Amino acid sequence: MKTGLFAMFERLAAPPPPGTGAWRIRTEDGRGGVVLMEAGRVCWAHHDHCGRLSDEIERRYGVPHTTIDDVIRVCRETHRPFRTLLVEQGYLTWTQLASVLGEHTCRSIVSAARSGVRECEWVPHQGGGYAPAATISLTQAACRCVALVKDLPAEGLEASLETMLAGEAAGLLIHVDSRLPFAASAMPVTWQELHAWLTWAVRIDGLCGLPSRGYVTGRGRGGGWVMWRAGAMVGLAVTTSDDAQRRLLLRVTAALADWTVDQPA
Repeated sequence: MKTGLFAMFERLAAPPPPGTGAWRIRTEDGRGGVVLMEAGRVCWAHHDHCGRLSDEIERRYGVPHTTIDDVIRVCRETHRPFRTLLVEQGYLTWTQLASVLGEHTCRSIVSAARSGVRECEWVPHQGGGYAPAATISLTQAACRCVALVKDLPAEGLEASLETMLAGEAAGLLIHVDSRLPFAASAMPVTWQELHAWLTWAVRIDGLCGLPSRGYVTGRGRGGGWVMWRAGAMVGLAVTTSDDAQRRLLLRVTAALADWTVDQPA
């Protein structure tokens, strides 16, 4: 049965505990793919229609294939993680590594979804060892994939959201006209929260008629929230701390006049 992007993420969001292993994927065209996860976070993905990660590293950062082959050889001899050695030996920074891994991962997931996922089988792993800085949450991966489909810079959207959140709240960046999430916070947002917050934010925007450069705030059973808008893009932040909510509101009111995000046509 052919599976689209969000249905695919529904499947990926439910790995058996402790959530470390690989989803083996087979698409309608007979191609294979894999999504590696550790403790429920996405480490890396690949689909046969996508180029190799080493090609992307060379294109973006100029690290030649011969150098990457040498690193792989050392990894096999020492049983050390490939990504850690790339950073420790000075070929990439952690920021560059996270960027190239995230881009390749999301392009692979989108490629698999476009090809139509026919099979998705979980294979548990005993080991781990991926650096947290080089992994992303499932909700971050889903939002990056949506931005990628819309030809928008996912990292820029995430940076815009994190500037407002400042690590004090969980949240989303939502395009209310399309009803799609374009960025999720580094602070964890579960797959269930993503769905619930997306639906709720679109409903609140419809009820309030929130103007561009406007904001609204409130409290509920789960804590405080702030929602702000620029054009059709809405930011939503949720926090359980009264003090964090007040600081968040101050940041929103101070920055909103100049707050900009790339938006789809």
